[in-house]
Amino acid sequence: MTPNNVQEECIRVPKVYDWVFDAISTDTGIVLSEDCEAAVAAAVAAGRTPLDVTCEVPDVGGFFPLDQPQDPNALCTVSSRIERRVINGQELAIVKVIFTIRPLINIFDSEGTLLCSFRPTISESRRLVVCAPEPFTSDNVFCRIIALSCDTNFIETGVPDLGLQVMLDICFEIQVEADVKLEVLAKFCFPRPNDIVIPPSAVCPEFEFPAQCDFFPRDNCDCQAFVDTDPLSPPGVAIDFSAILFPTDLDAGSFTTELNAEICDNCNLTGSTIEWIVEDLLVPTGTVDQSFTFTATEIGMPTCTTIPGVATTMVVTGSGTVAFADPGVADRPVLFTMTLVENAALLDSYAFVLTDLAAAPLITFAGAGVAFVPDEDLVVQDCLTFPNIIG
Repeated sequence: MTPNNVQEECIRVPKVYDWVFDAISTDTGIVLSEDCEAAVAAAVAAGRTPLDVTCEVPDVGGFFPLDQPQDPNALCTVSSRIERRVINGQELAIVKVIFTIRPLINIFDSEGTLLCSFRPTISESRRLVVCAPEPFTSDNVFCRIIALSCDTNFIETGVPDLGLQVMLDICFEIQVEADVKLEVLAKFCFPRPNDIVIPPSAVCPEFEFPAQCDFFPRDNCDCQAFVDTDPLSPPGVAIDFSAILFPTDLDAGSFTTELNAEICDNCNLTGSTIEWIVEDLLVPTGTVDQSFTFTATEIGMPTCTTIPGVATTMVVTGSGTVAFADPGVADRPVLFTMTLVENAALLDSYAFVLTDLAAAPLITFAGAGVAFVPDEDLVVQDCLTFPNIIG
């Protein structure tokens, strides 16, 4: 029996040095052709209004298949010139991508008769910072449109040109690739018997691959969370303000809280949001409304703790801004700590601590549990990361 064992093999594969998603929107004025102007003017003069203008975009295929060729009516190309600049202590590349879209515009009269069709050419560009170390060129940078939508706006009194505006939403990805050789564990199908040794004719220099930038790929989160609560009145909890802001604090039962947060969706910290709303329910005459809204601007990587069968806890820290409802009270820059608890048997809960960056502690809570919410309003889930698999 001939063995076919797993063994070390060297393969050549494209390595991804950077991968960026982004979207742009365009709003472009379109001029009709002479034939189209004449057809539209005749329909308006004959009273066959209102007109209907539709816009169709080519099928770009979405995320898959990856090897689908670009439609000539929806092209994304990378400029041959790459600018290199030191940003945050690293030499990074600035690439320019150019979008050329030719949507199909159809104009119908009120009877549904097609008056004319044409494809205007709409161009737009975007500059992005990517990891493309020397000696990479534009041949290493690939651009692909993954979603495309179109809408129109027009004013019939603007005949012959209708005042036609075409709005495009373009979602695209930029990928920086280079072929590398990797040593992997694999099974060789059939060995090729070739034992002829050719001596080297020259001494080759040591080969080195370009270094990977340290900001890609991004680390995965250890857990992810979603919170969307109705206004709650936390029992037994008071909010203590810095003495420089208000003469009194918000007592238990005199306010409600509402939390809207999405942390590490798809186990990725990018795009995370936190908004915490506190409403002062008792505002006596002559006093200040102490309601405020906290919005996070910088959100750090969460820490997660799981006790199987009991609870999963997420703790998030960062910074943000507190905006008060009363226009006479200035916004405050703050640090925050948010704790989310997904309980297995009890109601879920969350807690907040805000600390004023400009003075003494701005807002603190007396007690660990701020609000208890139904299970469906707060979800904390574990993320499967590479350390989980390797460990």
